[in-house]
Amino acid sequence: MNKKQKIYIGILIVLVIVFLITKMSNNVEKRIRFFQADSAKIKTIEISNIKDTLRLSKSNGDWMLVYPMEYPADEYQIKNIFVKVLKVETSNLPISENESSFDTYKVTNSQGTWIKFFDENNNLLDEAIIGKSSSSGSTPARRPDKTKIYKLEDNINRIITTNTDNWREKIILEIDENNISKISVICDINAYELVPADSIWYYTDEKSNLRVSLDNKTLRAILSALSKLSVTGFVDNKYEVYKEKLISPDLEIGIELFDGSTHYLRIAIDKDPKYVLQFDNKTDYLYSVYNNWVEKFTKDAMDFK
Repeated sequence: MNKKQKIYIGILIVLVIVFLITKMSNNVEKRIRFFQADSAKIKTIEISNIKDTLRLSKSNGDWMLVYPMEYPADEYQIKNIFVKVLKVETSNLPISENESSFDTYKVTNSQGTWIKFFDENNNLLDEAIIGKSSSSGSTPARRPDKTKIYKLEDNINRIITTNTDNWREKIILEIDENNISKISVICDINAYELVPADSIWYYTDEKSNLRVSLDNKTLRAILSALSKLSVTGFVDNKYEVYKEKLISPDLEIGIELFDGSTHYLRIAIDKDPKYVLQFDNKTDYLYSVYNNWVEKFTKDAMDFK
């Protein structure tokens, strides 16, 4: 064996060793992030299934639901995308590489939920098909053009949904309670006003005039409910259905502010315990609240003593 042959054999041995090490390394389980998109570049998120498509876009620093309607996006849900979904971990070893497993894990094109991330120029940054698992603590997923299925180490199905109610901001009014100059309430048992004066509030109805301390539980509940008015759901394009009920509502609330602005709420029973709420006489969107919210306002003088 000449010197040249020995060199070739040596090179071959080195290559075989590198190959074996690489193969062994690939079979060692590691925790990795499933999504590779740079979160700083994401400007649009699309979630879709065989029935629905939903798009969220960032404009002027704020996230908006832009399809199938335009509405401010829920900040908590957006945070979940960036904190929980994009950072979800998995093993580098798939749980399956067989297309026959697609049905088992619901990651077929028609059974799964697609999520896509785009940059400001609408270039695709990352995408995946999210399936369903019998485990509440994990989620199967695969790349659309791959057969490998991975087990994500968190249940992100509850986040990745095309239900628009989950993505719409539910806080419809935020005001500083110190800017409230008067609250007027008309309900089935009473009609009263609350007016601030220095460090107290005055309660007035047709029979009573009371001084109400700031720590009064009924007053605190009312101020809390109005300073951050959060609804539980949305009633779209159904004003005509509820028009008659809203003409004679179960509860009316007027809010006057020291800056001169006002707000007006009408609340009418839908199906107990749910009520429909109209905000500032708008008819495009109505909202849902429950009787525990309504009961914060259906009070009489005794509740303020």
